Amino acid sequence: MRKSIDAQLSIFIVKETFGKALADVYDFLLQNTKSPLRSIRSRVDLSISQIKLCLAIGIQHNFILVSHHKRGFTEYSVDVLAVLHRLRYPSYVYCVKVLYGNVAEVLIEEILHHGQITRQSLISKTITKVEHNIKEKATEKSISEKLELLMQTRFVESCLDEQTETSSADEPPPSKRLKRDGDCAKDKVCYKVCVSRFNYYHRDLQIVDAVTRRLSPKHGEIMSTMLRLAEVKNSPSALQSSLISSNEIFNALPKELGITSRTLLDVYLMTLADDEMGIIMKAGDSGGGSYIINYKEAVTSLCKASMEAVVLEKFGARSRRLFRLLLLTQHLEQQKLEEKAMMSSKVVNELLYEMFTEQYITATEIAKTTDHVPSKTFYCFTVAVEQLARRLLQNNYQSILNLSTKRVQILADNKRLLEKKQKVDAILATLGEVEAEQRQEVEEIITPSESQQLHTVKLQTDRLENGELQLTASTLIWEIHLEYCTAKRIAENPKPKGAPKT
Repeated sequence: MRKSIDAQLSIFIVKETFGKALADVYDFLLQNTKSPLRSIRSRVDLSISQIKLCLAIGIQHNFILVSHHKRGFTEYSVDVLAVLHRLRYPSYVYCVKVLYGNVAEVLIEEILHHGQITRQSLISKTITKVEHNIKEKATEKSISEKLELLMQTRFVESCLDEQTETSSADEPPPSKRLKRDGDCAKDKVCYKVCVSRFNYYHRDLQIVDAVTRRLSPKHGEIMSTMLRLAEVKNSPSALQSSLISSNEIFNALPKELGITSRTLLDVYLMTLADDEMGIIMKAGDSGGGSYIINYKEAVTSLCKASMEAVVLEKFGARSRRLFRLLLLTQHLEQQKLEEKAMMSSKVVNELLYEMFTEQYITATEIAKTTDHVPSKTFYCFTVAVEQLARRLLQNNYQSILNLSTKRVQILADNKRLLEKKQKVDAILATLGEVEAEQRQEVEEIITPSESQQLHTVKLQTDRLENGELQLTASTLIWEIHLEYCTAKRIAENPKPKGAPKT
C-alpha cells in the first residue's frame, strides 16, 4: 500500500533522528495502528528487548501513544503530527530565546532533546550547559524561576509519571525508567514542551503581521494586545475568543503607542471590525464595546493569501486575478469571470483550464435540460479552500522530504572527508595555545582541494536546511486551517449519545 507523503516524511524524520530500529517499529505502527507488543514482535525483525526500548523512546518523545484494550493488554499507536512538528523545533528554540533570553533557550533545548525530563535532571543539565556554553553563572534558583515562567506562559507543561501503573508481562518498561537520567524514578512529574502553544503563538504572530501590513503598525499593536488578552481566557484551539471589552484593550495597550483616549481606540477597533479579513467582530456595546476574535476566519484569510502567492508563482499575475475573484465570489461561470477580470474569452479559457488541470480550482456542471446538451450547459468555477490547503500541504511535505533526502545524500557522499575534518578540529582543540607553526602543520592535513570541497558541502547543506525551514514555516497556517475545519465539522455534527467511537 502506498504511504501518504506526510507518513513518508515522518518515517524519514524518525530514521534520521533515532535510527533504523525505531523507524521500523514506527513504520509498522503506522500501517497497523493500535497494535499490541506481540503483533509488533511477530512482524518486526528485532529482539523483544530492542522493541521495548524503541517503544519506550517513542513514548518518551511523545509520538508513540499508549492505550489499554478492554481485554487488559496494552496497545500502541503513533502520532504523525507529533513527528512532523519536530521540523519546527528550531523555531521554538528561537522563539523562547527572543522572549525570555539565553537561559530559557537552553531549558527548551534540553526538554526538546529529552522529550520528557524530570525537574532535577533538567535543572542540573541546564546549569552545566549554561556555564559551559554561555559562560554565565547559573544557580538552581534562577533556572527554577525561568522554568516556572515557561510553565506560567504554557510553553512547558508537566506530565505525570506512569510508573505507578501496573504493567503487564508483554508491556515494555515505562519510558522514564529507561531514560539515562538516574533520578527519573524518584520524581513523579516530568516536563515536556507544549507544542500546540508554540504553534498558536506563531499563528498569532502571523495574524499581527498581516494586520500590520494591511492596515498600520498601530492596528497591529492593538491586534497583538487583543490576542494577549484572549490567550489567558480561552483554549488556544478555540475557533473564536470570548468577549473582550474596549476598556480591557485600552488598559492593556502600551503607553508609548500614543492612543490616549477611548474614542480614538474605538476608531481603530471599528476599522479592524469592518475589514474584509473578518478577524474582529463587534459583539455588543457593554464595557465601551465588546469584540470577538474569529481565529478561524483569520487563519482562513492567511491561508487564502498563501494560496494566492502560490498561484502567482506557478501561473502568473493574470491567473492570480482570476483565482482571487473566485475566492471573493466563490462561484462564477466563465462569462462572469471574463467581465469582472476584463479579459478575453480565449485567455480566460486557457488560464482556467490550466488551473483546473492542476486542481487549483474545481468546476460544477449545471445543465438547463436533462439531456445535458452542451449548448444549454454551463460551468461554475470555484476554489475548494480546504481541499486545496490539504493538497498544498502535501506538496510542501514532499518538497521538505526531497530537500532532506538530498541533504542526507550529500553528507553521506562526503562522509570520509567530513570525518577527517572532525579529527583535525579535535586535534587543534587539544593543542591549545602552541606555536603557530605546529598548528599550521596540523591544518595542512586538509589539502586546498579538500578545503574547497568542504566549503561547497557546507554551502549546499546550508541552503537545503534553509529551504526546509522556510517550507516548514509555510505549512503551519495550512495545518491549523485544516484543524479548524475538522473542529468546525465536529461542532456542527456532534455524535449522538451512545454512538460507537471511530
